[in-house]
Amino acid sequence: MKRLLTTMTMTALVVSGFATTSASKVEAATTYKVKVTADGLRVRTGPSTAYKIVGSVNTGQTFNYLGVSGSWTKISYGGASRYVSSTYVKKYSTTTSSKATTGFSRPASGPITQGYGAASGVYGYTFHNGIDIGAPTGTPVYASAAGKVITSRYYGAYGNHVMMTHTVNGIQYTTVYAHLNSRSVSVGQTIAKGSKIGTIGATGNAFGAHLHFEMHRGPYVYSGTSAANSVNPLNYFN
Repeated sequence: MKRLLTTMTMTALVVSGFATTSASKVEAATTYKVKVTADGLRVRTGPSTAYKIVGSVNTGQTFNYLGVSGSWTKISYGGASRYVSSTYVKKYSTTTSSKATTGFSRPASGPITQGYGAASGVYGYTFHNGIDIGAPTGTPVYASAAGKVITSRYYGAYGNHVMMTHTVNGIQYTTVYAHLNSRSVSVGQTIAKGSKIGTIGATGNAFGAHLHFEMHRGPYVYSGTSAANSVNPLNYFN
């Protein structure tokens, strides 16, 4: 009887282990959108009535939300960033789930035009904290791993850029996507791996269209003369 009970216990553990292993993990992605609440709402190139009208939208139409500027809401309209009066749109969020994939992947297609590591100093730094991927303006850029957007703005040498935080195998990472032509995510969004976050450009201190991509183990720490806490992305792609 003792041997039988032991056999039954081991069988239960094995079955339980198989059940746990076979369960598919999922990751959630939160996207913010706006719904138009009035007919004939004018779409402009900038956040005021002084900017050019490029179209109009009607009640019930929905668009990706890109942020706000004063009393104007920034939306994705016709493949470009445009503005509508915040009075006549309502922001909401949608959450979708997909099968989880672990690790990091290349954020864009194209050749590596500058690698990670020591640099000449010609462009103001003697250590290149990331890799550059050369591609035409407008080439899609994707989230290298599932994570949360912590920065989405135009600022400094990075120009249009996005930063995300990720937890992979219990370790926190921060990724940087710089010199973008356009951004399609906003701060606070949870993004699934492989989701489009923008397009390649040449904004900020960039010479020719390319994506400058960085990975940092932990929070973002930059140094123009050393690796700081950056790591070589090519060692992490799967």
